[in-house]
Amino acid sequence: MKRIIALMLALTLLLCGCGGTKAGEPKAEATQPAPTAAQTTEPTTEATTEPTTEATEPPVYRNPLNGEIVDEPFTDRLFACTISNMQENLPHVNLCKADVVFESYVNMNNIVRCLALFSHIEDVEAIGSMRSTRPLFNQLAQHYGLIVAHAGGSHTALNDALERNIENFNVENWDVMQNVTTSYRDKEYKRSLENSLFGIGAGIKEYAEFAGYNMSLERDYGFRFTEDGVPAGGVDAPEITIHLNYKQAKKDTIMLYDEELGKYAWKQYGKVMQDQISGETEAFTNVLILSADVTNEGLYHYADFEAGGTGYYANGGKLIPINWTCAGEREPFFFFTEDGQELELGVGNTYIAILPADGSVEY
Repeated sequence: MKRIIALMLALTLLLCGCGGTKAGEPKAEATQPAPTAAQTTEPTTEATTEPTTEATEPPVYRNPLNGEIVDEPFTDRLFACTISNMQENLPHVNLCKADVVFESYVNMNNIVRCLALFSHIEDVEAIGSMRSTRPLFNQLAQHYGLIVAHAGGSHTALNDALERNIENFNVENWDVMQNVTTSYRDKEYKRSLENSLFGIGAGIKEYAEFAGYNMSLERDYGFRFTEDGVPAGGVDAPEITIHLNYKQAKKDTIMLYDEELGKYAWKQYGKVMQDQISGETEAFTNVLILSADVTNEGLYHYADFEAGGTGYYANGGKLIPINWTCAGEREPFFFFTEDGQELELGVGNTYIAILPADGSVEY
């Protein structure tokens, strides 16, 4: 047994000596195979990038009354002027510089007037002729948050404005601000004295600022716009007759499509309307006709706008039936096609007729 152990020990020493170095020689360092190209590259992690979002178009801001593109969100207050539309008080002055014009009977005895809405009233030198306000106009002012400039009003109408919290004033208050003129009388026009009053846009806005009215309001006014507002599937309607009838009161407004203007020219009392100063044809890009439940309480008319209703929309010589809604007395009107899509108006000014139940439309 001892011989076997000794033999194994000797064999082990012999094997170790074959792989060693000679005494006194430096010990060689262990070498590795030459690195490959892949091995010489520093270890990398997969490139990580910040999650990207798809490029988005910058927002498009529009004037809420006429659809024109503006540089920033529109937050100015809207102004409204009460305008006579009786035959003896025509022609108008700068009425079609308004962005939106409402026409309606406002009280018994065949009195029809317009409420003209301006997004930049300061740019309009003369507006008129202006007349006194009415409760139905106070209703519209509620729905659109308007500052109403008028030529006074009856005790009933002014109290109604106060109860509805409508910011309004008489443009003939010349003694309030000595350095600001809000209106003037033009005696050269062949009108009676009460029909010769004209508003001055810049003065009207400055007066409102002087009165301490809030001059900023960001809200939805209900109008939607597209560059081409001709209604798809519309019927030909080069001439639209709106019978604004209320009981015994009868008055026709006719809209004639003028291809050269690309607008509907306004004809009433037997002739196409032309501006008193410029001589330009009074015309509208969009025509809206809204059937509404109009009633009278004593002398004055009121409308149940919150009930909404049906109507018509015309642009570019084409017409379609529409529906319209209103969510409350301080909410705007919203307009829809018959299949429930939001109605898109053409960029430009708009005429809106408030059509009583006795009224009708021909086209």
